[in-house]
Amino acid sequence: MFADLFITGTPEFLEKFKKVVKSQFKIGHEDVNDLMFTGQRVKWIIDEKTKKKSHITVEQSLCVSELTEVVIPKGLKDEDKCDKDFHTAYRSLLGSINWLQSRTQFQSCYQFSRCASAAAAPTIGDCKTLNKLCRQIVGDPMELMFWPLQGDPRLVAMPDAAFRNNSDKPSQRAMVMFMAEPRKEKSKNTKGSLIFFESTKIKRTTLSTTVAELYALMKCYGTCQMLRGLIKDITGLSSEIHMRTDANNLVTTASTTHVPEQQETIHIHMIQMLRKEACSGSIADLSHIRTQWCLADCLTKKSANPENLFDAVRQGILKEVDAHPSFRSLLEHRAYLRSWLPTVCSHDFRHDVFLLGDTLRDS
Repeated sequence: MFADLFITGTPEFLEKFKKVVKSQFKIGHEDVNDLMFTGQRVKWIIDEKTKKKSHITVEQSLCVSELTEVVIPKGLKDEDKCDKDFHTAYRSLLGSINWLQSRTQFQSCYQFSRCASAAAAPTIGDCKTLNKLCRQIVGDPMELMFWPLQGDPRLVAMPDAAFRNNSDKPSQRAMVMFMAEPRKEKSKNTKGSLIFFESTKIKRTTLSTTVAELYALMKCYGTCQMLRGLIKDITGLSSEIHMRTDANNLVTTASTTHVPEQQETIHIHMIQMLRKEACSGSIADLSHIRTQWCLADCLTKKSANPENLFDAVRQGILKEVDAHPSFRSLLEHRAYLRSWLPTVCSHDFRHDVFLLGDTLRDS
């Protein structure tokens, strides 16, 4: 029997584990700190100055180098339907890219989703689009970077949606999730590593941008629950879920009891679910974030700039994720404006400024 095994832990645990395994099986090959597992190279990076482990990288350069474009003869028009051979070649390349985009090539999620939507009956134009995506991945492959975190980690999730922006008119949803350090007072940024990403079209009919954003947020929350369970199985820790969305109306809706204007049944049901999960504490934190820092935005449309997402992965810094007060604190203290205003206002509070009859000087 042959099997691959990927394991991590403290030196003491690894020695005990290997001793048990060796008593029952023969270990043919063993790699430490730099290994290949299911086509992915996982490697500890050593800091040149301190000579200590800095972070872990995961890359698939070997799989990327094996990508081959669909050969398209000259003279064919974009609107021409693919014959059987072209269709087979299209699906073969699509499958190869699917493995890459689901593991490390997060920058290609949106374009892959659009190519996958055409897989049932692709045209020559679709083949050219898929070839372009192939060239982009080969020309500029990405790698994931996992950074050491201090304290009990939390899940920071950013869902996003684009309303009927695709050429065939369905809406698109996407999500990115980071394992991040606990929230710190007076700090808008935090350290974190990308652990999950996805971009796919919304198969349900959406009647507005709000409905699309709501659908994306609830799908993202469900995925967070799944990841939190996996993390708890591995570490024994119950990570908090912190949601960040650029749809501010969803944040305000979660803390009110207003009846939704749209009478679509699924819409009303999802709003009730959102309010229940947010107010009960299952969603530990829910707040608005500006679109430029909502890192899932570039996975919902071609026009969005992905540089902030690239920087977050390469540097391990999530910017502006804690710019607003904790959602739980806003529920507990209705007059939260007094404590929040000095953190975002450039006014000199050394002089008396009054709000609701109280001075802000000592806030």
